[in-house]
Amino acid sequence: MHDIRKITVISDTHGVIDDQIIPVLNDSDMIVHAGDIMSTSIIKKLKTYSRRVVAVAGNNDLPERYSDEEDKKIISELKKVEQFSINNELVTVEHGDRFGHHPPHADLRAAYPDSKLIIYGHTHNQVCDKSKSPWVVNPGAAGHTRNNDGGPCYMQILIDNDKWEIKSHCIK
Repeated sequence: MHDIRKITVISDTHGVIDDQIIPVLNDSDMIVHAGDIMSTSIIKKLKTYSRRVVAVAGNNDLPERYSDEEDKKIISELKKVEQFSINNELVTVEHGDRFGHHPPHADLRAAYPDSKLIIYGHTHNQVCDKSKSPWVVNPGAAGHTRNNDGGPCYMQILIDNDKWEIKSHCIK
């Protein structure tokens, strides 16, 4: 995936993506959703915003919560962990709930030591930890549920060859 230059990362939409984030999603080469999507319509919409969408299941993304068979199928096909490479660098995405309510970054790093970047959600708190390798980021909540950072949040990863820049955004 050498033509990926702008990745927008969201998580914890809980059925709602704030309208102010949609133009950003539309302007992305790739969208990553780190779980707790809670609506198959969000998955479908994300695929209209970008040709490349990576989404993982969160602790609230359970097929049994859906009555429609197509919705059950869409949710049941979400994996708990997704990995992809950009410019020969591994990126790992998981919701993070299996590491507890506030996943320790040391545990995430131990689980995915070969990654350049680990993206997780679950806490609804925006975090950008580049203190060690691999980097660990959480975009915060992009919906309207428990916006601990004050409003819907997202992150963008801007890639220019080997230079990776992470920008955090919260809508107040």
